[in-house]
Amino acid sequence: MGLLAEIQNDAISDKVPVATLLRKVLVLASNLDSDVLEEWVRFEMNGYPRQAEVPQYRRIKMNFKVTGGNMAYQVTNAPLASAAVMVATGDNDISILKYRQAIGSIDVDEIKKAESLSVDMMNYAHFLPGKVTERSYSIHAFWGEIPASEILGIVEAVRNRVLDFVLSLKKRYPNAGEIDAISAKEASVEKVVTQIFNTTVQGNAGVIGTANNSTVNITANSGNLQDLRNQLTQYGVNDDDLDELAVALNEEPQISSDKKFGPKVGKWVGGMLSKAASGAWDVSMQAGGALLEKALLGYYGLDS
Repeated sequence: MGLLAEIQNDAISDKVPVATLLRKVLVLASNLDSDVLEEWVRFEMNGYPRQAEVPQYRRIKMNFKVTGGNMAYQVTNAPLASAAVMVATGDNDISILKYRQAIGSIDVDEIKKAESLSVDMMNYAHFLPGKVTERSYSIHAFWGEIPASEILGIVEAVRNRVLDFVLSLKKRYPNAGEIDAISAKEASVEKVVTQIFNTTVQGNAGVIGTANNSTVNITANSGNLQDLRNQLTQYGVNDDDLDELAVALNEEPQISSDKKFGPKVGKWVGGMLSKAASGAWDVSMQAGGALLEKALLGYYGLDS
């Protein structure tokens, strides 16, 4: 059995630990000479360092609770509004746990026994009195709670992304049979592998809804057509389609305040989504819609 087939079978099987699966993907990344795939695998295997941005599937919303009180009143396991804690601490992301631990450290069997997990937040406790709690309160414990299922979701997200990547690679090279038949030295292969990585591993292939609720990582500078082209090229939009878009944008240089594209740009977007539906553009329709919306609104100088 070849490496691609092994990885596909291991990704499908819940009996194969995800850390074992990733070690095989590391070999695949080396064979493909893919730096982006190798970096992702190593981060998942060894943990994400502080300077590295964690993927969206590792960003988990916490609910805050506190135990404390004063001479007259005591509270135990009392919920706190996340917005109030955010204002008090001045940290807009304080309610988001960026889970950086190595995926092999996640004990699936143990976590399944728990309903929730706690994160000690006592280093922020001094912000609470007078802002979130009564000023006279002494804070005995302050923590964040996350559903245990969210941690298990990290394991499933990695497994699913590996499977999506391998299936997309086999779809792009259906006659290759095995990884040795794909020449990583060809520039076109490197470009395709990076594109597949961006649309599967990065999460864009699983985008649901509009761009403001997605994990699309794309930012086009306002009015900069070359920047827009460069960004969309990374996601597999070919030169002919980009040329058509340039013509449409030249004829429709502005967008209405309700963020509706003009007829020519809208027609181009519709054509790209048709390509996504047919497989001619190797992204899902949902991912493609979110991607194009975010990129084009950025070009027009609007937030998605």
